[in-house]
Amino acid sequence: MPNETPSPDNGYVCFYKGKRTEVHAPTSLKAQEKAAAFFKAKKRREVSVVLAELNGQPVTHVAVD
Repeated sequence: MPNETPSPDNGYVCFYKGKRTEVHAPTSLKAQEKAAAFFKAKKRREVSVVLAELNGQPVTHVAVD
């Protein structure tokens, strides 16, 4: 098996009931789990997650008409 390096964690901005935090995780699901634990959310699905950094580079979200 080739020498595999783990993928770097991506940056996410997470929101829950008017609160905001930033986390680093390999996937959005893991980011949601980390943020839910941070916020002490009863339901993980109530935490919104937005990708903010991918492979160390900022991500810009643009609304499309």
